[in-house]
Amino acid sequence: MLTEEYTKEPMMPPAMVERVVERLKALADENRVRIILRLKHGHATVGELTDLLKIAQPSVSKHLAILKQAGLVEVHRKGTIAWYSIKDQTIFDLCAIVCDGVTRFAREQHDAMGLSQRDAKDE
Repeated sequence: MLTEEYTKEPMMPPAMVERVVERLKALADENRVRIILRLKHGHATVGELTDLLKIAQPSVSKHLAILKQAGLVEVHRKGTIAWYSIKDQTIFDLCAIVCDGVTRFAREQHDAMGLSQRDAKDE
């Protein structure tokens, strides 16, 4: 059953829904999230990201291609070096929302188990 609030919003065109899903899928990978978080602090090369992630260079390149296709990162080339950087800074707004939600959920689970803050520190 649709809530009244939802029915007040105009329906999103199917092409837009596809783009939203594409972007969310691009973020649905631990290594891609780690790349995004690293790039938050400035541009990086594939080699730098390979060293950080401890995964093969072709995998890093594939992750970057997915993020680029979703419009989240961009590449700037200087000679043979490619520097990747964040293209859409609003991604960090989404990250903050998701992180806040994860934190809130963890607290709720913690409280549901009857653990106090002191008990958690003792573990």
